Amino acid sequence: MRTEDFIVESGGERVRCILAIPDPARQSAESGLLLNISATAHYALHHPGQNHPTKPFLDAGHYVLSFDLPHHGERVSKYGPSLGGMGKALLAGDDPFEQFVSDGKAAMDYCLTRGIGTSGKIVSYGVSRAGYLLLRLAAADPRLRAVGAPSPVTDWAYPTEFTDACPKDRTGPILIDNWVRELSQAAVYLSVGSQDDIVGTKACVRFAMKLFDVQRKALPKDRLISQLHVVDSKGHSPSQESRLDATRFLLRQCDG
Repeated sequence: MRTEDFIVESGGERVRCILAIPDPARQSAESGLLLNISATAHYALHHPGQNHPTKPFLDAGHYVLSFDLPHHGERVSKYGPSLGGMGKALLAGDDPFEQFVSDGKAAMDYCLTRGIGTSGKIVSYGVSRAGYLLLRLAAADPRLRAVGAPSPVTDWAYPTEFTDACPKDRTGPILIDNWVRELSQAAVYLSVGSQDDIVGTKACVRFAMKLFDVQRKALPKDRLISQLHVVDSKGHSPSQESRLDATRFLLRQCDG
């Protein structure tokens, strides 16, 4: 896999991005761009348990972009790592979710100036916390036309790693349901385990039904662009089939 690094300025930070580049013979004016986001860019692009969309998108002639989440990998700050760090940052007024939105916009801006993603086929994939963050980015930037989100966080009152740092009564303003109208034009793939107590099966279904209702009113009659799958994967571990199904959904968005 051929990759190159670049730096974007975002929210007062210098964020390192990694771009995976398809074989020149596969590149064309129709090549799209996948934002493949996990805890870190390394996981998203290289870890066999996390990088399911990377090779299919490169094989199809699309570029794949990733960067570390705020408070993960190279970006661990004074608030500490992972979800605990994100929760502490939010309480301190240093919103990690808005930071990610800024990161995503800056990274897309850079790619578009390079002629990457100018086909308009910009889509995204992320599991759990990354799924939530990409929904937030799609709500803020219509250039991101689709989100594949297996086992997404939709309600931050559920993950205890987050609520140990940020009380549940402070999570209402970041409920993804608050952005459902801004997502009316986005194609969204959601899957969640039937007994996922980490992100909350009911919370995911609740959000999906609100999204479907908004899209039914906003889109032409009988136009269906989003999906929800409640599956039998154990706990909070998305099955490989769910991950690959989300990948196929996103590839169809690029083919359409």
